[in-house]
Amino acid sequence: MSAKFPHLTGLMITLICLPLLAYGYEHPLFDAHLHYNPAHVDAVEPERVGSVLAGAGIGRAVILARDDTLIEAAMRAAPGVIVPFLDVYRPPANKDTWMHDPDLPERMRARLDAGLETGEWRGIGELHLFADDRHSPVFEALVVMARERGLPVMIHGDPAVVDRAYEIEPDALILWAHAGTFPYPALIRDYLNRYPNLYADLSMRSERLRGDGFMPLEWHDLLIEHADRFMVGADTFSSTRWREIEQHTADIREWLAQLPPDVAEQIAFGNAARLFGDVGTE
Repeated sequence: MSAKFPHLTGLMITLICLPLLAYGYEHPLFDAHLHYNPAHVDAVEPERVGSVLAGAGIGRAVILARDDTLIEAAMRAAPGVIVPFLDVYRPPANKDTWMHDPDLPERMRARLDAGLETGEWRGIGELHLFADDRHSPVFEALVVMARERGLPVMIHGDPAVVDRAYEIEPDALILWAHAGTFPYPALIRDYLNRYPNLYADLSMRSERLRGDGFMPLEWHDLLIEHADRFMVGADTFSSTRWREIEQHTADIREWLAQLPPDVAEQIAFGNAARLFGDVGTE
């Protein structure tokens, strides 16, 4: 091409050859992995959560919350937008110790029974758990509790933890945060084939999915093959992530645009909408 059109530089040729989809997926997102806790109020007050989400192009969102008052305030300010998940941690340090707290299941049961002024808790998590602790009785109690109530559990953990969850409750609905701790397409495919009620969010995986500007073929094939099992997420685990949420959703839109439109729509919004249904406006 350069011999035929010597006036075109290599950069210009590259730009001409880039697909138009590189501009990004343009439709609303259903974010399946956001956190909103007291430490994040300095970045976004609860009354502004809905407008911040809208500014990032997020139409609906799963939000993992430790503080009932904060999530209720956010839900009142953004009716019909937020799907509230009950976070089992009190202080952040509980991330490493919750599985050894024998009183935790009853505390969670009481909070689930009490519900929220703005509606009901819609899931449990995110549970950080790794292979050495997968036989924790506390973990088992939470998986059973969630299954009894028809609630999904979000697990941040090894493949062995997912296996253990399905040993406890074969019909459990598990959301695998970040597509697992070992996000290799062949492994993820194996687990999705093995467990029909396993879903994966792709939060914190944009770098892998974007590659050097183009989605790696093994990811591209996996997302098409299991288009009904993946969801997106910006994972606002810190105030900084909340302040940068528009950049994180822009990164997500970049790789979504490289998928067939129907696949992109399922992963961007449709799968989460199907799992969670109407959020409600009470």
